[in-house]
Amino acid sequence: MTIEACEGLFRAAMDRVTVQINADRFGDFNEATIQHHLAMALHLIAIENGEPFSIVLEKRVTRENGDVFPKKQSQKADIDIFFTYGADHTRCAIELKVFKRINHREPNNRYDAYADLANLEAYHGEHSDIGFFAIFTDHPHYFDNDFKALSPATSDFSLRQGHLYQAGHVLQYQTAKPYGPNLALERNHDFRWSNNDQVWRCLTMEVR
Repeated sequence: MTIEACEGLFRAAMDRVTVQINADRFGDFNEATIQHHLAMALHLIAIENGEPFSIVLEKRVTRENGDVFPKKQSQKADIDIFFTYGADHTRCAIELKVFKRINHREPNNRYDAYADLANLEAYHGEHSDIGFFAIFTDHPHYFDNDFKALSPATSDFSLRQGHLYQAGHVLQYQTAKPYGPNLALERNHDFRWSNNDQVWRCLTMEVR
């Protein structure tokens, strides 16, 4: 099974969940709820496609080279959703975020998003053949460039539409009380949000 087929499966599942979340199908929900429904959509679409499939939520993995994963500076990490697809068991890792306006947790949410991207880069090769990062949010703070300007102390961690992260740039969280160590990602990342006319906006990114 090719990487492109895994990408197609992920995109189809995300489209399904995006429609459901904007149609208020889930009632009261949190990140774990969306993780469950995304995993279920992946499984159902794989069955519809007639392809071999396996899935694990919160899969524990360990660095093979004795290094640490960036997010928690630990040799162990839990992948939100890990699945294999196709006869050759192509490995796919997903890190998912749900940022609710009512639970506004800033600027730590943006740091965590970049830390998840850094972990996805670390998974690649060791534990995954392709990685996907996804955010659902109903708060324009994360995607709208015309919303209130980001604080200079945390502006490195922008997720807004059209933001370009250049590989190797050191991200600094310059607050009086630091939240985490500096981060530097290995790849370029282009932030592009979708479903512009909906309450719940979606960002998806690939790591390969």
